[in-house]
Amino acid sequence: MPKVKVENIELYYELHGEGPPLIMIMGWGRSSGSWGSKLIGKLSKFHQVIIYDNRGTGRSDKPDLEYSIWMLADDVAGLMDIINVPKAHVLGISMGGFIAQELALNHPEKVLSLILCSTSCGGPDRAQKRAALSAQNRTLMNPPPDLSREEVLKRQWGMIYTQRYVQENMEELMKSAAKPSKYPTPPFVWRRQAQAGLNFYTYDRLPNIRVPTMVLGGEEDIMTPPENSRILADNIPGAQLRLFKDAAHGFLWEVMDQAVCAILDFLAGVS
Repeated sequence: MPKVKVENIELYYELHGEGPPLIMIMGWGRSSGSWGSKLIGKLSKFHQVIIYDNRGTGRSDKPDLEYSIWMLADDVAGLMDIINVPKAHVLGISMGGFIAQELALNHPEKVLSLILCSTSCGGPDRAQKRAALSAQNRTLMNPPPDLSREEVLKRQWGMIYTQRYVQENMEELMKSAAKPSKYPTPPFVWRRQAQAGLNFYTYDRLPNIRVPTMVLGGEEDIMTPPENSRILADNIPGAQLRLFKDAAHGFLWEVMDQAVCAILDFLAGVS
């Protein structure tokens, strides 16, 4: 799949399927490969799914400079121009949801509809995760030498998925983790993107989002507590809200069939 020049960087992207375009924006530090072929396969039966690597990840360029969510949204807008996609449905997860919000606010003419997954408005008006969880997250980014890799992985998965999902899928998760990434995200990019996320804030601007919007989340999400989904849905005009039981931050993979049905039903109503 190709790379294209967007302003001063090259972005890697892929196209899957045919139909109304659906751009999917990945979260903090992750590349387009994190979506997984199973999820992309289900959605691309009905849509042309466009996935890409945010700057700093995957096969896209990795400049070591200050990042902002606004900048990352402009990257998406530029990509759309280059590949001749005037308008698209936009799905963003976690930090990708930040980018999707800025895209809808700053480039509304490019957005057919918005699907916000496991995300928030950022800033002081978001529902905070527990302080202990924030401390654990910092520890896992720089794990102590006496903590085994397996234990680090288990703790990381426990922050993304429910404990039941981790236990039931441990073998598959371990197999996936054993495959070294061909395109790892450099440590400085994790920091740059994290700082961009900390500077992100849309609460006062949410009423300016005027495209059909659906907000999705997991009721057991400890990374982005579900109250954040309610805040978004309450403040974006006409937004729909769906929270999935027995699912957490990674609900798109935990309850994939339910999530895909919700997404496709929503898109069918706005296509």
